[in-house]
Amino acid sequence: MTSPQTPPSSSPDDDWTDLSRAWAEPRADEPPIDAALVRALKRRDFLARLNFASEIAGGVAVLGVMIWAVWRGLPLAAAAAAAGFALFALIVTLWSRRGDPGLLTDTPQAVLRSAIGQARTGYRWALAGVAISIAGMGFLIVILWIGLLTPAQRVPILAVGVGGLAICIGFYLNHARRCRRRMAAHQAALEALFETPSDNPT
Repeated sequence: MTSPQTPPSSSPDDDWTDLSRAWAEPRADEPPIDAALVRALKRRDFLARLNFASEIAGGVAVLGVMIWAVWRGLPLAAAAAAAGFALFALIVTLWSRRGDPGLLTDTPQAVLRSAIGQARTGYRWALAGVAISIAGMGFLIVILWIGLLTPAQRVPILAVGVGGLAICIGFYLNHARRCRRRMAAHQAALEALFETPSDNPT
């Protein structure tokens, strides 16, 4: 009659180092995480959140100033135009940040998905900037008309304002192109991670 087999002990002398390393390190067939890309993602994420907070704070501040200005005697037409522009800018800014994917950097796939989501958010931000700039042109025209200025006074102000906003639109469109290129490049890299040797014969 044989004695029952005793289960392996789990004494404090057991060495879990190799198992821990196996969980922490990528597989041999998985590429390492791109440290430079992770740093760029973290920097862009910080700047995007800072910019978003400043835009929201600025829109709320404009609305507050308009309430104060009406109380001080500002014509209701001018206040309504300013409030409408500020509300439009706030709504479009919130739209540009909808579905923020956050930042995940634990695997190469997560890094690339975060990069794609970040570029997509940047693309929407650029489109929002174009829309706000166009609305700003209309707001400027309305304010100059309400101000009862002479044509000689309106033209220089309108030219400078519209010219500056046109430059902003060019900046936003360029940013949108860059974001689309980043989305395409990161998507191609993500798809390459999932390719098998039979998918890419030599």
